[in-house]
Amino acid sequence: MGSIFVLSGEDYTFPSAEIRALVETYSPSSICENLSTRIIHSDLNDTNLISKINQRGAYCRFGGWLLSKGSSIEQLSEIIGSETIETGKTFVVDSETLDRPICADLGALIKAKTNASVSLENPDIVFQLESTGREMVLGMSKDGLKTFTWRQRRPRARKFFLPSAIFPKLACLLVNLSRVKEDEYFLDPFCGTGSLLIESCLMGVNTLGFDLTRWIARGAQMNLKGFSIENGGVVRADSTNSHLPLRFVDAIATDVPYGRASSTKGKETKTIIKEFTKAAAEILSASDDTLKRSKYCVLMRPSEIEFDYDESAFELCEEHFLYVHRTLTRAISVLRRRS
Repeated sequence: MGSIFVLSGEDYTFPSAEIRALVETYSPSSICENLSTRIIHSDLNDTNLISKINQRGAYCRFGGWLLSKGSSIEQLSEIIGSETIETGKTFVVDSETLDRPICADLGALIKAKTNASVSLENPDIVFQLESTGREMVLGMSKDGLKTFTWRQRRPRARKFFLPSAIFPKLACLLVNLSRVKEDEYFLDPFCGTGSLLIESCLMGVNTLGFDLTRWIARGAQMNLKGFSIENGGVVRADSTNSHLPLRFVDAIATDVPYGRASSTKGKETKTIIKEFTKAAAEILSASDDTLKRSKYCVLMRPSEIEFDYDESAFELCEEHFLYVHRTLTRAISVLRRRS
């Protein structure tokens, strides 16, 4: 029946967009549909790819196979038999949208059918029970409960810190929206302290960061070393130059510099975006990728700043907004390279 992904509860458009981007990254022909605001169904059936998407999704709480749909837990549990859970394995029933007693009732049915033991903290198998508003759906994952390690990589936990640094969850989102895969080449042209670089490298992506200011570039490199990262590097470079110091990349994502805390050398953010997208067009077009996948450039900026990009090279395919505080809402623009 394909797969389901359960989103975190933030009331924004980008959690859904992130899952759709990751499905497109690993299986371009797969189709996604929203069963509700928090539940996405895909026809993707590959277990390994479902697991990768689940692990990478910053705003994804669960990813696994879709086992069944129904109006009652008895109906949902009909597909579960003694062969569903291997001997000696433990399980748990979890939910983001339903009360615990309902999960406990389904858990009792599964235990009676499989004779498996329940483990609330470290289960081998997770059954995810959710409501779409019209019916209930049941998913299954053999990855155990998903855990997040954002706090370990928060800006102030790094060796080099600047107030403009973004948090790892948001950095992970930007990388995922760029549709980059493991062993491909990713660029953050305005890397600052290296928030996106760290997340990209930990995904197994070959990563390069540019920064205009030498001491900031050195600080970003220090942060990479602080996490024992070896598949990333930082170069002091001006990303608004017409010829960037590399031949090609597979994806780009960045938080465009703005404000007094950033290194803009007097340039307006609008000008930086225009000049950079013109330079980026060249390195995103020269690729050895025989699959001819679309290439993306993800730019985040304050929403009040005019988005003036090179429309001859890129098309704006989606845009999302993140409220930060009364004077700042961030706009996340996803550009697709024109063929």
